[in-house]
Amino acid sequence: MSVQRAGAARLSKSLFIAAGVVLLAATPTSAANLLTNASFEGPPADNFAAGYYRGVQAPSGWFRISGIEGPDILSNTYVQTGSGFQSLLTAQDGVRFLDMNGASPTGALYQNVTGLTSPGSVTLSYWVGRWAQNSAGNLTASLIDTANQNVLASQVTTLAHLPRATSASWTLYTLTAAVPISGGVRVQFTGDSGSTARGAPGLDNVSLDFVPATGAVPEPATWAMMISGFGMAGSMIRRRRARAV
Repeated sequence: MSVQRAGAARLSKSLFIAAGVVLLAATPTSAANLLTNASFEGPPADNFAAGYYRGVQAPSGWFRISGIEGPDILSNTYVQTGSGFQSLLTAQDGVRFLDMNGASPTGALYQNVTGLTSPGSVTLSYWVGRWAQNSAGNLTASLIDTANQNVLASQVTTLAHLPRATSASWTLYTLTAAVPISGGVRVQFTGDSGSTARGAPGLDNVSLDFVPATGAVPEPATWAMMISGFGMAGSMIRRRRARAV
């Protein structure tokens, strides 16, 4: 009896391990950052160093919205001079960041992410900062269905005008939305300083993560892996019974 009990214990342990492998393979996991050039380090060069009219281009991987200027692209080497214009903030990540308006009070950019599976959710993380004494206004972050342009979620960050500020810092914000049936989500940022004499809030280090819904129906490949795992467990049972006989 002791030998049989030991054999049964070993069999139960083997089945437990096999089942664990199958369940681990079937468990949904979140993906890495889905955005390209998420810290705005790629070309073009920053607006003021390049010598062209600011706001005419968006950082690589991002796109301008028709009728709205692209944001100003700044680097840690850019310095404003004059009373009330001192630069107080460098990039949150890397050496470049955005002033979320152009020569006009407004600026915007977007990036589309497709191929997501529904049900599931996406979480947008982004850093907002007052990058100079004269920066102020609103920054609006939006998650939009690429198929019909419906806004899935939106969040507005407002910075007051502080012309005598002597320090500034970056603050992390997050925004979550369900993945639409289309499987496509547009990440969009719009800035408005309210004045041509001011910069809009700064933006840097953006991230979009996808998480499948818990309990979602497994994909065909996952079903195949589960069936294969249970088949292996069945083979183990048959081999142990044959040895016992």
